[in-house]
Amino acid sequence: MTRAEIRKQYLEKHKALIQPRQGWSSLAAVLWLPYSMGIARGFTDLGTYVDKALDHGGTYDHRGPPAWAFDLGRKNRFRFLGWDYLVARRFAKLLWANHQALDIEYIILGKKIISRHHPEWNPYDDSTGSHSFHIHVSGHWPGRP
Repeated sequence: MTRAEIRKQYLEKHKALIQPRQGWSSLAAVLWLPYSMGIARGFTDLGTYVDKALDHGGTYDHRGPPAWAFDLGRKNRFRFLGWDYLVARRFAKLLWANHQALDIEYIILGKKIISRHHPEWNPYDDSTGSHSFHIHVSGHWPGRP
């Protein structure tokens, strides 16, 4: 599907995009649609912009909002299942199936990662275990290395 088709289908059902908890300016506009898709499916906003390096803190050459990533969880925090949490895995796979149209660079869930450079689900060293209770979605910004 194209981005326009995904957006049209989403808006027919949900009427409007969902504003991130930190505000529209906290997240790159290109990610508003996949973010809204997750919130509409019952995921919770775990944050967009954070004043730190990399995609939650801007781009490689610009620190500050908007973030080029968002994190989504669930009230039950995935029961620390990560990849084994079926609802999260289905959503991650849906996003990845449309990653080009949605301008997604990579997704991390549990101990798995998929990216444009490695387009199969691969092991991810999640030594902190943080991705066992949330999905990390990173956008593809122009000029990204």
